[in-house]
Amino acid sequence: MRESHINLTLSSFTIIISLFVTETAGASVFQNQHDSIPQSDYISDAVIVKGKRYPYLLLPPKNIVKGESYPLVLFLHGAGERGNDNKKQKRHFPELMASPEYQDLHSSFVLAPQCPRGESWVDIDWSSEQSTPHRPVATKPLQGAIRALEKVVAKYPIDLESISLTGLSMGGYGTWDLAMRYPYWFAAAIPICGGGDENNVTRLAGLKLQVWHGKDDKVVPATRSQNMVEAMSNLDMAVDYFELLNTGHNSWHEAYRRKEFLNLLFSAKRDLQQIQKSSAELLSKSMKQDERVVFFGDSITQSGNLENGYVDLIRKALKSEDAPATIIPAGISGHKVPDLLQRLDADVLEKNPTVVFIYIGINDVWHSQMGSGTDIHEYGEGLRKIIQAIHKSGSKAVLATPSVIGEKPNGENPLDKMLEEYAEVSRKIAKEEQATLCDLRLIFVNYLRVFNPEGLKEGILTTDGVHLNKTGNILVAIESSLAIRQAALGRD
Repeated sequence: MRESHINLTLSSFTIIISLFVTETAGASVFQNQHDSIPQSDYISDAVIVKGKRYPYLLLPPKNIVKGESYPLVLFLHGAGERGNDNKKQKRHFPELMASPEYQDLHSSFVLAPQCPRGESWVDIDWSSEQSTPHRPVATKPLQGAIRALEKVVAKYPIDLESISLTGLSMGGYGTWDLAMRYPYWFAAAIPICGGGDENNVTRLAGLKLQVWHGKDDKVVPATRSQNMVEAMSNLDMAVDYFELLNTGHNSWHEAYRRKEFLNLLFSAKRDLQQIQKSSAELLSKSMKQDERVVFFGDSITQSGNLENGYVDLIRKALKSEDAPATIIPAGISGHKVPDLLQRLDADVLEKNPTVVFIYIGINDVWHSQMGSGTDIHEYGEGLRKIIQAIHKSGSKAVLATPSVIGEKPNGENPLDKMLEEYAEVSRKIAKEEQATLCDLRLIFVNYLRVFNPEGLKEGILTTDGVHLNKTGNILVAIESSLAIRQAALGRD
């Protein structure tokens, strides 16, 4: 078989169109098809989401050496593999990875959750050329996939820096959706013949992303992938796009056997610093002349202004992009909402800010153990007054929910219940006062369920269960950059 490639560079993404002269099998890394390995070689299990059982299969590496950890690929199957037999989803990628050749070349885990009949990874019409807005809450099947991931990383020797995501057709949509929810979970994401909400692509900044689609796909229009890639290109975001001819809807058959796919999937490492840098670059492009951004909070923000703290990371990135913005730190250790109210004029409003990022609530909850916390009603009304004053001044407010007091996952920290109640008040006030919400509480809790498999009380995102370590600062810098950008663009 002969194969030719047309390489076109548009902005920062590459379109590679494969022209097949004869049968496509010749482009495969391995020529022959392989039957799936016996069911007994897979680990069969399930998770429960809101009372419903969601099964999954885990294909382990052929040989596991004690003391070593291995990459994991989370695979989301297509509509044809839906069911509750916990077998159909072996088709395509898992069965390919189970073959001896692939096992020898790529020693990794493959996690394949199964979506029930009548449900989908994302509730959209995948045959439509029009996108559906990204929903704030994942579907129950996608939640099941997330819970399965949490379960296997806690039980098996998974390299947490080498978790990649791929899916086909319905699973291609699921790949886009999950990657936009938690881009910093993954080393790479590779959606095949899927689509997403092009208005939400900023969530993918800095993530290694490879997109595949058949040009003559009659089931999921190629425009769904094209629109996503074009949206990223317009923002100078890096993405590799492979558009294949003569594959119809079955473009995954070719994609999963191509060296470009395999090289990325099994060489990529999670790169939080690149995601943070790319998020800040997007923020810089939203900054107007004489932009003044205040970071208003407690000791987390105070220390965030130190070298490589989250405020400092954003300041450095904006400076490197020559963004016309001034960063104004206003964090004081031990402060609570009533303290912020008292110094609002002097530390914020008199600085003539254009955007104010408010990160508060930890001490309001934490100090309750010492009898000096903030009543939840006073907390909410204090936030409301702060936001109203900021908006009245002509500035835009971004409200972050309080993150963590202790890092044990699954609600195991003593103040988790109370902290979640205060976070819910923050969400409510942000919505009612039309402030941009930066839900750090939700982000931290979900992150720790995957990246704290040993259930440590600190050391994953914080130094002491509260104050941010290097990873925590990077994570907050990512989320705050995107939230501030949203608020800045919202002025128009």
